[in-house]
Amino acid sequence: MKINKDLVDAVMMMSFICLVLVGTSEFDSETTQHTIMILLGAITVAMVALRFIGSRKQENQELTD
Repeated sequence: MKINKDLVDAVMMMSFICLVLVGTSEFDSETTQHTIMILLGAITVAMVALRFIGSRKQENQELTD
């Protein structure tokens, strides 16, 4: 499966920006804020992992060509 680097970068940046905005905003419920932050953090970490995997696959493909 081909991992589109631009899409991964865009999703990673948007999730990080949203994470910062949620972290600095005031919520009625702290539990809601923490839940949203955990989800956005997980998305950010997943995108970083996908970017790393994609770059490794590209390096391996260039070496075999």
